[in-house]
Amino acid sequence: MVATENSILAEEVRVWNTPLYGAFLSWCFTDSYVKSHPSADAPSAILHFIALPILTSPQLNKNVTDRRKNLQSYIQGFEDGKMSDVLLSLHDRIEAKRKNTLASIDAAIYSGLLSWDIETGKLYPHALQSRPARGSSLRPSLVRERHKAEVLGRWFSEHDVPTIASYLRVVL
Repeated sequence: MVATENSILAEEVRVWNTPLYGAFLSWCFTDSYVKSHPSADAPSAILHFIALPILTSPQLNKNVTDRRKNLQSYIQGFEDGKMSDVLLSLHDRIEAKRKNTLASIDAAIYSGLLSWDIETGKLYPHALQSRPARGSSLRPSLVRERHKAEVLGRWFSEHDVPTIASYLRVVL
């Protein structure tokens, strides 16, 4: 059990060592949110402070999959697996990762992946201009994480911020 906890911690440290990784996930999440939202609206920046801690935690992102149809099903997965304590830890994780999330958003804005509308507090994705050159495609692990970010973006696009916070039992 200790070896597993150490490997989870090592993976989390690797993931958060660069804000560019969070910037990439933020862009994937935002792009999916906009494409899935009924009125093509952009997400409030506050949703990134919930999404990134989920996406960068192996325990929390394990249930982010197409096999689950929505956010309620994601939450039910923790309750069915008797892992509700993991989900309840999300609020503390959001607080602990606040600076990392902000650094990732800053990196996404600086690199041109996102724009922040300061009047509405929403983040807008920019369209990517070119495809990666041959031989420089994403690693399979990044493709999996991108897909998880897209799934979470779709799920979040179905609800408003208070509903998401209520479902996930976090206080914003």
